[in-house]
Amino acid sequence: MADQRTYAAGRFALNIDGTQVAFVKKFDGLSMEADIVANDLGPDNFQSKHVGNIKWTAGKATVGIAMGQALYRWIKASFDKAQAPKNGSLIAADFNYKAQSELSFQNAIITSVGFPKLDGSSKDAAYLDIEFEPEQVRWTKGDNSDIRGTYGEKQKSFLCSNFRFEMGSLPCSRVATVDAFTWKCAVAADQIGIFREPTKHASKVTTPDIKVSVSMADFPAWEGPLKSWFVDGNHLAKDEMQGAIVMLGPNMKDEIARIELKNCGFKKFSKQTLEANSEKIARFDVEFYVEGIALDMKLYDA
Repeated sequence: MADQRTYAAGRFALNIDGTQVAFVKKFDGLSMEADIVANDLGPDNFQSKHVGNIKWTAGKATVGIAMGQALYRWIKASFDKAQAPKNGSLIAADFNYKAQSELSFQNAIITSVGFPKLDGSSKDAAYLDIEFEPEQVRWTKGDNSDIRGTYGEKQKSFLCSNFRFEMGSLPCSRVATVDAFTWKCAVAADQIGIFREPTKHASKVTTPDIKVSVSMADFPAWEGPLKSWFVDGNHLAKDEMQGAIVMLGPNMKDEIARIELKNCGFKKFSKQTLEANSEKIARFDVEFYVEGIALDMKLYDA
């Protein structure tokens, strides 16, 4: 009918435990999917196929640092080994921000948190990629309410160029880049015959390695610790370092967030490729293994 129009994909809201998540750049996932069992039949030139288990695909959200208390606390708990399933919803709205449809999900577990590459020369805003797996998802019609939130949190912007890197007693003022990295948590599904939708449980956690690029001007200060670790064999647990990636405000002084890097050690050292007549700054790359990470966002603790 002429008065029934579709609505744009740019009007949506993500809620976690009843609290709206701010600065959501994009969202994908929460699709229904079935495992298909195929039977190869000898005398016939076709396969007989049947639906086996069904599942919901992971939800994937790209969010800003000012994501709101609910999502931040969920991520923080996951890093602190206190993984707790959460409920939420994704609401799609029309041009006037009126809710038209809703995807509600139950008992979701965060499976990955991706951090962007930090580069002193970057002009990009920083976003985190959050992925979670729910046990159940349901479709409902929207209630025509206005989805525009009035966020009570203090909102602060963060650029990929505003950061500080810390690692033990090493000089880090000339760290030019920190490569993108992703924390992951595997999820085990408890398939029970009488239930179509299995329960989900957090299992194995994978802590990412951290790779940084440093100006060659600081190499003399790094050379001694690198030799001690790789050549002299001083790489026991007592020799590990504690580090941090600090996200800074526009004045490059105020701390917006801090990612603690626990029990770190050198994994790889290499000099970057040298080119004749190049105008690039000479740098070396160092990769660290990390045993654990923790997240502390100052804008929510102030």
